Amino acid sequence: MQPDLDLERLNYQHLYYFWAVAKMGSIKNACSMLGLAQPTISGQLAVFEKSIGHKVFHREGRKLVLTEKGLLAVSYADEIFRIGDELRNWLKGENAERRLELRIGVCNALDTLVMRRLLTPLLNMSQSPMLICFSSDERSLSELSPLTCDLALLNAPPASVRRGFSSQLLATLEMSIFGAPNLVAAYRDGFPRTLHHAPVILPTSNTLLRQSQDRWFHSHGLKPQVRAEIEDNSLLKSIAATGEGLVFAPSVMRREMLERYGLDFVAEIEGVQERVFAVANQRNPAVAAIIRGMSSLVERLTDG
Repeated sequence: MQPDLDLERLNYQHLYYFWAVAKMGSIKNACSMLGLAQPTISGQLAVFEKSIGHKVFHREGRKLVLTEKGLLAVSYADEIFRIGDELRNWLKGENAERRLELRIGVCNALDTLVMRRLLTPLLNMSQSPMLICFSSDERSLSELSPLTCDLALLNAPPASVRRGFSSQLLATLEMSIFGAPNLVAAYRDGFPRTLHHAPVILPTSNTLLRQSQDRWFHSHGLKPQVRAEIEDNSLLKSIAATGEGLVFAPSVMRREMLERYGLDFVAEIEGVQERVFAVANQRNPAVAAIIRGMSSLVERLTDG
C-alpha cells in the first residue's frame, strides 16, 4: 500500500515560461522566443506566481523588474535547466561532464587592478570552476542570498551578514596618487602643497575610501578641484588617463597603473587606505580555501 502523500509539485512548464521572461527581459520578447501568444505567457506567469505564493516581478513604468523572490527563483531555474540540458546530452550519448560554478560579486568601487590580481588565479586552479563574476554597488552585494552568490568582495563591512554567510577583512591597502604625464611633473615637486586646487577625479562620496580621502585633504588644508566623482573604478582610471585629473590607487599597483593606464606615480599617501572585505557563502566548502588563497596573495603583494 502506497503512503498518502500530500505534496505540491512545481509545474516546470510554468517555471520555464517565467524563466524565459526573466532572461528575455519582457513578456513580448519571451513570446517571440517561445512562439506563443502574449495572453498565454501572461496567464501562465500569473498561475506560476499563485502556485508559489509570491510575486516574481513588479513594474517600474513599462519595465518588468524581478522581485527578491524572483531573483531567487531565477537562480534555481538556471541550475534546474542547466542540469536538464546535461541530462539530455548524457542520454543522447554526448559528454555531459559537470563543471562547478563559482559566483563572485565584486563591488564596482573596488580597485579593478587589485581584483584582477585576486581573481585571475582562480582560472588556473586544478579542476577550475566556471567563474561567474558580476559587479554591483556595495548595498546590493550585501543583500545577496546564498543561492545567488558564493563570494562577495566589498569596499566596506556589511551592515549585517545574512544567515549562511560569514564576513572578514581580506586586505588593507596603502594608497598613492597617480596622474597622466602632463600632470605629474606639475604636482610631484612640493607635494602635498601642490594639490591645493589641483584637478582630481574621486570616487563617489558614499564610499569609505572617498571619506578617507576627504579627511586627508582637510587635514592638510587642501581644497582640490574635483573634476568628477565616479563610482566605477575602471571608468575612473580611464578618464584619469586622458589627463583630466589625479587619482588615488593602491600603492602595490604602481607598475600596473603605468602599464595599463599610462598613469605615473606622484607620491604615497599616509592615512588613506582601501579595505577589501570578503563575504563568503558557507554552503560552498570551496570558498574558505579560495579566501585563504586570496589572503596569501595579498600578503605577497603588500610584502613585495
